Amino acid sequence: MSFKFEITNNASALIFSIGGKINSSEDTEGLLTQLERELKNQKKQFLFEVSNLEYITSTGLNFFIRSLTRIRNAGGELVVCNMHGTVEKLFKISKLNEIFIICPTVEEGLIKINAQQA
Repeated sequence: MSFKFEITNNASALIFSIGGKINSSEDTEGLLTQLERELKNQKKQFLFEVSNLEYITSTGLNFFIRSLTRIRNAGGELVVCNMHGTVEKLFKISKLNEIFIICPTVEEGLIKINAQQA
């Protein structure tokens, strides 16, 4: 499956549902462009739902780091939810699980975001 994403506007955060495979920076250009647009529109809270993300390369890890950096530099927060399989293993091996807020479900992620806003 090729890379794809959908955006849902929740009262607490923008939810990016990310699926497929991240093999190159071209795969994530559209998502990063949309993320920048939302940051310019003063959106601050983001949730990446990755249950359908099958595979990422080091470029995929770079995408997550760039997203987190941009969001935090704008005064916002990013929560990643429903991580599993090889993606979860890569986050643990690279110790990114210590930098990102990772939650097992979207519901728990939204609770975390609401707590960050309080």
